[in-house]
Amino acid sequence: MRWVKKLLLKFVVSYVLDYCKDYKGGKEMLLKIKEFLAGKKTILISIGAIIGVLIAYSSGSMEIVEAVKAIIEALLAMTIRAAIAK
Repeated sequence: MRWVKKLLLKFVVSYVLDYCKDYKGGKEMLLKIKEFLAGKKTILISIGAIIGVLIAYSSGSMEIVEAVKAIIEALLAMTIRAAIAK
């Protein structure tokens, strides 16, 4: 699990740094990050929830019924967010 966190953190940091190449100050960078995350926060949280469910199921701390229910709830959160945005 630690390698997943490191990989995800490395990807996010590299993407933010590439996105903010013309760094002029902290405020501009935060505004660009906020602009990038607009409309993506719910999807990112849902993907994180699905990854967490898969890890919990593979480690044996969650049964298949609970895992399927949690994955369906995460997918519903993504679709509801998309429906509200439109």
